[in-house]
This record gives sequence, structure tokens and C-alpha cells, in this order.
Amino acid sequence: MWTTYWFEIVGEDSDICGEEFFTELKDATKEQHIAYAHEIFPDEEIKCYGKVSSAEAEMMGLDTY
Repeated sequence: MWTTYWFEIVGEDSDICGEEFFTELKDATKEQHIAYAHEIFPDEEIKCYGKVSSAEAEMMGLDTY
């Protein structure tokens, strides 16, 4: 089953602070989503807001990785 988690870049010194995005992975745990988000943005402080439905993600329109 595919799952989607919502994240934000929160490091105040970051050029992309405030950037929000989703990760979408198949058969993954929350911890795997967090690890994947850190792979995409390796030097950023990231906050995870939790799981969202695919419909919620579609309505929000954020980038999905």
C-alpha cells in the first residue's frame, strides 16, 4: 500500500526554510519516510507533520517525492 507523509523544512538558516513537501512510498513505515526525506534534503532540518491521504495531498498541491 502506498503511503504519503507531509514535511516542512524548518531550519531558520536554510535558504528553503518553510518549503513543504510530501514523500510517497510503497509499504513504508513513518521512519522510512523520514529517512527518505533526509536523503532528498540531506543538510536540512525537517519536521514531519504525519500521514495524509492521497486526496489531501492532491488538494494541497505540494511537490511529492
